[in-house]
Amino acid sequence: MVVASLATLAVVRTLLLPAPDSSSKSQITQVDPDTAGRIESDWIDDPVTAHPAPPPILISLTVDRSLPTQEYLEEAGLDRQAAASWAAALARSAEVRRFDRGHVLTLMRDPETGELRGLRYTLDERVAVSQQTYGEGVLRTVEEPIRYVLRPVAISFQLRHGFWRDARGQAIPRPILDTLDYAFHDYHPLTSLPRGAAVKLIYQEKVSHDGAASFATGLEAAAISFQGKTLTAFAFPDENGRPRLYNSDGVALGAEALRFPLNFDYISSGFSYHRFHPILHQYRAHTGVDLAARYGTPVHAVADGRVEQAGWCGELGKCVRIQHSGGVVTVYGHLSRVMTAPGEDVSVGELIGLVGATGLATGPHLHYAIEKDGQYVNPLTETLGVHHQVSPRLRGLFESFRREYLAVLERLPLGGRYAVALPAAEAPGNAVLTTAYTPTRGSRAARLTTASESFARAPAALLPVSGRSSVLR
Repeated sequence: MVVASLATLAVVRTLLLPAPDSSSKSQITQVDPDTAGRIESDWIDDPVTAHPAPPPILISLTVDRSLPTQEYLEEAGLDRQAAASWAAALARSAEVRRFDRGHVLTLMRDPETGELRGLRYTLDERVAVSQQTYGEGVLRTVEEPIRYVLRPVAISFQLRHGFWRDARGQAIPRPILDTLDYAFHDYHPLTSLPRGAAVKLIYQEKVSHDGAASFATGLEAAAISFQGKTLTAFAFPDENGRPRLYNSDGVALGAEALRFPLNFDYISSGFSYHRFHPILHQYRAHTGVDLAARYGTPVHAVADGRVEQAGWCGELGKCVRIQHSGGVVTVYGHLSRVMTAPGEDVSVGELIGLVGATGLATGPHLHYAIEKDGQYVNPLTETLGVHHQVSPRLRGLFESFRREYLAVLERLPLGGRYAVALPAAEAPGNAVLTTAYTPTRGSRAARLTTASESFARAPAALLPVSGRSSVLR
């Protein structure tokens, strides 16, 4: 019965449905190939041309005094509410609550309305924070790495007053001046240079891609001519890969070793094989000298070397052991803080720790000791360091460096600042060596660093930066 009922319903449905229209079926199946897929122009609205917003006006400046971000932005022309919104976003997203003196700030303003579209603030030499508005109070804040390019700069001038006064007038970075002072101190102090002396130098600086941030990275070459003689300095790596400054003869400039690793007040205990220990109350050898100094006084490596140990050393408390060439090891004990790590290469004058009283010590002082071939020697009578010369293996490469730098310096006219297209000497294996020589903070001794960037070999060219001189090629 069920099957019969379903069949009856099917027959009734067939009889009740209208027959298909043959003409309509014809319209659907017959398609004109010439018009298939064509869009009628009547259906399209007139196209609207989109005009991009004009680029913002960039105002880049170095903050001249430290101020809260809102106060600084109000002084820059923002109303109080807008300045508060920008400042709050900076504090919330990047924890920036004030703009500090010496940091670079870039403001991006709308050229038509003058409104602030965005800003960029350098947190330090590596990181900047960028802020951008999307309208309606929507602000986006991100931290981003600062990308730099390496640029050599050449400066030349003639002394009219004194070296330091004239050098400051040329806006030479302080690290470069300290390096020059270090290099020539034992040969001819810069303060005694006569008027009329010609100073020419080439140094490296890193410049951010937007040009807003830059800083000097090290001295490349220098020549100071006066009274018929010339002082020269060239940065070049020694046989251990550590850059140094050499004169034209390939002899290293500057101190090879410091006499003492810190500025101390007095010697509280000398070197002795039979000394009464103030804490252990027994006679025993004192294999170093105790240099009394205030807690926290900086301690420097006395010579180039590699850190052998940095940390707790038993009775010496926190200490650093540095291995030098010639089987020499220096020891720095009772530190309050260690500022290096095992395996690190350190340069003469580099900060390695702070004076303390850790271990068996009755008060703040530095225990300074020297081992030579496994035996302790008296630091007050022992001398460290040798007068380095360019390795014979690298002599040819040094000569190539020296000739190319001298060619640029000789063609450098007095009175100008230039961006330099420097030729670079090629090392074996097509590796290109460039070096930068920079002083350690807080010490006249210098720290040397090797630049990872390099310049392609090309004819030397000097491109004026200040515009005071014509292009020299």
